[in-house]
Amino acid sequence: MTRKLFGTSGIRRKVNEFDSEFVVSLGKALGTYSEDRTIAIGRDTRNSSPGLESEFISGLVSTGHNVVKLGVVPTPTVGIAAMDYGTGVMITASHNPPEYNGFKFFGKNGAYTPEGESDIERIFYSKKFKKSEKQGDTKEQDYIEKHINLILKNLGTVKRHVKIFLDCANGSGSILTPKLLERMGCDVVAVNKEINKNFPHGLEPTAENLKEICKLVKKSGAEIGIVHDGDADRSAAIDNEGELIDWDSLLAVLAYGRDRVVTTVDASMRIEDVCKKVIRTPVGDVSVANAIVRENADFGGEPSGSYIFPDVHLFPDGPLTAAVIAKMVSEGRFYEILDKIKVYPTERLKIPCDENSKEIIMQNLKKKTKFEGTNVDYTDGIRITAEEGWVLIRPSGTEPYIRITAEGKDRKSLDEIVKMSRELLEMAMS
Repeated sequence: MTRKLFGTSGIRRKVNEFDSEFVVSLGKALGTYSEDRTIAIGRDTRNSSPGLESEFISGLVSTGHNVVKLGVVPTPTVGIAAMDYGTGVMITASHNPPEYNGFKFFGKNGAYTPEGESDIERIFYSKKFKKSEKQGDTKEQDYIEKHINLILKNLGTVKRHVKIFLDCANGSGSILTPKLLERMGCDVVAVNKEINKNFPHGLEPTAENLKEICKLVKKSGAEIGIVHDGDADRSAAIDNEGELIDWDSLLAVLAYGRDRVVTTVDASMRIEDVCKKVIRTPVGDVSVANAIVRENADFGGEPSGSYIFPDVHLFPDGPLTAAVIAKMVSEGRFYEILDKIKVYPTERLKIPCDENSKEIIMQNLKKKTKFEGTNVDYTDGIRITAEEGWVLIRPSGTEPYIRITAEGKDRKSLDEIVKMSRELLEMAMS
């Protein structure tokens, strides 16, 4: 049985699983699939990224395609280049630890759909690659300025001077976001902006990973703190008291007052409090982007720091999110809206699970999820909704875990929901 290549956000594996033959073949598979003459390639700041880039390009140019090397860039910069060239590839594992890396593919309209990924996978395993008598050419091109100018064109400058604390986590956001915010008129205190150093803390923007950063935000006197993950497609926010703003609350702030909003099955029910209509999708920015187009929505996002502003483009963009937050703070709207968001107690758990066991565990779980007085949704994983709250149990698409996300109308309800969920999962795993 062949191993599935793609998860919910491209291909991610431990670096030692990416041998040269695998990476070259992946480049050949994309070169066989893509009809675009030139393909843009960017990478994050991981030590393994330059080597993977070199091997991938060698496979790609053997199929006759030209390559534009963007260098170290945020993932959304690759998306913008793909809007011009038709195809783009980002070498990154996003928020995963340093021992991981991966590949994310973009087309003209955003990240590859599952259908496009399936085609790549089929070609990869068939080994029926296109052969070209002439190898493609490679050149370098700077897309950072184009990305910055696109954001400035859509947002403009801040209404008043704003002091912003920015943590780039020594990731690829270091290349772009400090410059962008300064051009908007912000006073930027930027830390961890060295692209040749190790990541200073865990890359997933959680309260545990950002303890020291939260202290620094408060000490700096900044009005807001903004944090990127490794490839800057995500952003988290820290308030002026040094408290990490809950992801679901930040999602609700950015969605506030909009007519049609797309979010995922794991998002809080608080978003229904602030929008006219909410459309829920499976987890993953591609699902969100597809639903934004289908439903003609004016915003979409996930409670993971991934936000899509369709007036600009159709993929998550950490620098763009930072600019939107800066603009809202300067206009006095950010904290005014945040104070209005009703917060329900929430819990998110990660249960270790071998990749090969996920499918059978979820099948076992489905047999145990028929309860009187509840609504069960199998859109993505298993979401059980009752009057007192809801829970979502789903396998991670990028890590060896099964995730439990639960929310209750009060703490007692949440504790009961989490207890029930753990018991169900333990039975399914046994």
